[in-house]
Amino acid sequence: MVTIDIQKPKSINNQYSGFVSFTYNPKIVEIMRSLPVKHYYVESKQWEIPLNKIEWVSQRLKDIGFDTTITGNVEALLKTVEDESVPETFKFKTKPFKHQEESFKYGLKHNCWFLGDEQGIGKSKQSIDIAVARKLKYGYKHCLIVCGVNTLKWNWVNEIATHSDEGSYILGQKQLKNGSIKIGSTNDKLNDLLKLSNNKVELPYFIITNVESFRTEPIAKTIQKLCNEGIINMCIADELHKMKNPTSQQTKGFLKCNCECKIAMTGTPLMNNPLDLYVLLSWLGYEEHSFYAFRNHYCVLGGFGGYEIIGYKNMEQLTNAVQDIMLRRLKKDVFDLPEKIYVDEYVDMTPKQAIIYKEVETEIKSNIDMIKFDNNPLSTLIRLRQATGYTGILSSVVKESAKLDRMEDIIEEAISNNQKVLVFSNWTQMTDEIFNRLFPHEYGIQQITGDTPDNVRQNIVDAFQNTDMTRVLIGTIGAMGTGLTLTAATVVIFVDEPWNKALFDQAVDRCHRIGTTSNITIYSLMCKNTIDEKIHKLIYKKGKLSDAIIDGHIIGNKDAVLNYLLN
Repeated sequence: MVTIDIQKPKSINNQYSGFVSFTYNPKIVEIMRSLPVKHYYVESKQWEIPLNKIEWVSQRLKDIGFDTTITGNVEALLKTVEDESVPETFKFKTKPFKHQEESFKYGLKHNCWFLGDEQGIGKSKQSIDIAVARKLKYGYKHCLIVCGVNTLKWNWVNEIATHSDEGSYILGQKQLKNGSIKIGSTNDKLNDLLKLSNNKVELPYFIITNVESFRTEPIAKTIQKLCNEGIINMCIADELHKMKNPTSQQTKGFLKCNCECKIAMTGTPLMNNPLDLYVLLSWLGYEEHSFYAFRNHYCVLGGFGGYEIIGYKNMEQLTNAVQDIMLRRLKKDVFDLPEKIYVDEYVDMTPKQAIIYKEVETEIKSNIDMIKFDNNPLSTLIRLRQATGYTGILSSVVKESAKLDRMEDIIEEAISNNQKVLVFSNWTQMTDEIFNRLFPHEYGIQQITGDTPDNVRQNIVDAFQNTDMTRVLIGTIGAMGTGLTLTAATVVIFVDEPWNKALFDQAVDRCHRIGTTSNITIYSLMCKNTIDEKIHKLIYKKGKLSDAIIDGHIIGNKDAVLNYLLN
């Protein structure tokens, strides 16, 4: 006879657990060990298992000839947990889609889990809603957002403002005299955390930082202390697939971020290499062994010295472990999404890139009186826009681009999800650099510019549309933005936006037209606190001066437009 007592949990992150007792039998032990989430207590000889696994265990035991006595109504308790999850005072600021409602309820019932939705279907909104509801329900003080990609900090600021009424704060941020915000040094980040720990500062509910912050041991230890003290109650780890190396200083520091509620997020599948899952499972609390024990359990070793990985084993067990704590939905399976999904991606320029930008900006401002007499003064701002794209266009020494770094991350995720990508820029100098950057990855890339002959252009389009030989297509907006059918693409990236929104829409419609079978995600990459933002607000957000620009020319008050763009 096997008995399962339903009690409050001891080791498992859940509202209720089942405590399984039985006279030793290897077949029963095998069933217990097959569960992804479980805990064995040596003294009491009991196994603690999640509430939602009790019925499954009971059926498995019945199949091998063992009766089970359960103290408590599992179905009723599961229903109670669901009904009690959403606080009465919580209201969605932005209406959720059906799949987002599902993950919202899931996130209120589970403390530590993995949100693996494909890119473009709203992982950030889902986690923000959960964090706000948990604040209302449990009195959480702070939710820490850790960005696996450094450039995502500003995107989180915008997403939080869009989907909640809570404030956000990037660790180390400083407000400059002109009102813009600059991210300070490592010491500035540490000082913010120390002030928070000593109750010397009140920060908004959402605190944002990048995973590189954990390289500094005092920061990692202070965050650990804030978690232990109940000041940081929740952590959202975005793009967790970037944190693969368990031996790196930043990963060791990140694993110390052990608060009550943890959500790991990535849209990139991780099952290609089982070792990539160690950090995720370890941080969420579902892997208690060392990395080396984990490797030995799932990897077949051999080769030189017997230490090389020559294959994998126990993969079904690992797959079950991940699927039991993961929600993953694909765009093609989520039918209530809009056909076009627009994503504004804000990045910080690199320090050297910022210097180049400032030099160009200073030069333009010093010649502003002459520029105003130009027939097309917007053309004089091209160098400023190119500085946010790739400094190598303007400098033979400094060759950096925060935008292209982020572009590579988006494309890597898209390719890993078997998607095809269009990349647009206004300038051939940019598309050439994009091609050079992506070529070593062997994605299968092609480029279309104004110099591409018509017959070659059609061959490139055919290869993109009908084969896997070409998965990323790069082009200038002028050459690739009209007249082509590119419906094989499901991801579109604008490294820089055109002055004319009609040109932007035409370029998007290369893949959103008759023959389109999937939702399209459109990314606009912008450098924070630069002309990129001004153009986006002016042209795409219908600012008060938007009607003053037609077809890339200023119509009306040149002073007002230029002052807006340059100040």
